[in-house]
Amino acid sequence: MNATLLEKQLKTMNNFEQKYSGTPKKPNSFSTLIGSELVLSPQNELPDVVPTEYFFKPEQNVVFLKHPRYIKFSTHRHSFIEMNYVLSGSCKQMINGKEVMLKEGDLCLLDTNVTHAIDQAGENDIVINIMIRTSYFDSALLRRLSGNDLLTDFFVNTIYKHKEDSRYIIFSKHSTSKLRELILQALLEYSHPQLCSKEAINSYMLLIFTELVRIYHDSPDNIDQPVMKKGIISEILDYMEKNYDTLTLEKTAEYFHFHPNHITRLLKTNLNKTFIDLSHQLKIKNACTMLENTDLTVDQIANKTGYTNITFFYKTFKKFHGVTPAKYRKENQRLNQS
Repeated sequence: MNATLLEKQLKTMNNFEQKYSGTPKKPNSFSTLIGSELVLSPQNELPDVVPTEYFFKPEQNVVFLKHPRYIKFSTHRHSFIEMNYVLSGSCKQMINGKEVMLKEGDLCLLDTNVTHAIDQAGENDIVINIMIRTSYFDSALLRRLSGNDLLTDFFVNTIYKHKEDSRYIIFSKHSTSKLRELILQALLEYSHPQLCSKEAINSYMLLIFTELVRIYHDSPDNIDQPVMKKGIISEILDYMEKNYDTLTLEKTAEYFHFHPNHITRLLKTNLNKTFIDLSHQLKIKNACTMLENTDLTVDQIANKTGYTNITFFYKTFKKFHGVTPAKYRKENQRLNQS
């Protein structure tokens, strides 16, 4: 299937839409993903915060769905990040009590815990929902977004900081045909998986966020928008990622000409994590990459990621993933081959 056929398929009524088109608006309607099909939840009241398991399989970080037409979705919040891209027509939402009208080519990026409702969509209103686990964003993505303070700040807050406020970003009027093509290609990989589709989707997601950075940068409407400066955080994360196997607080502080206590405060204030927490996070992330893609023994991988105590490596790895390195390798090598 190509993008042209995919667009045609998106305009065709699916089983969900055929079932609920023409029915009265349901003020408490809410959908759940069962298999590959959306069904209305039988519960009478929406959960305060929609959990990830409503839409995500355990191994999934990103889910693509066509937003179902003809049904009004009442006020709810998500424990994951959501993007709504209007492929055609329009999409009317209430976000944090404010009416927001998205037009063709617009994209809305919703933080976790944003209160929103979506009005009933008509026949020509085709909206692509992209739902993303917060854990999908790591220091590598933040580093790649470091050229844009708004998006860096958005994701730093979303992923790391416990906060009461919630936000969203509208990319309006300046969205491009390139963004449209990237989203369609990612959706195509998701809905019709082939060899290495997981890697392809990851690549498309990085390209999508890169394009959003460019759209924001080229938008005159955003020049004077105040943002928190997180550039130094991205630089620290970049340094830590590149030197994860030999990291120490003292070396990091010396590299940035900061006192170690200042590095500690920066990370705790902005990321709500300690230096040690982030150090282990990076080491284990790279250990996972080696487990998935090399034949190195677990002991060799532990050594390459900077762990001299093998028992401590096993304990730390299980703390992050709930399984031993060997079991993780077995499960994820099988997934990558499927």
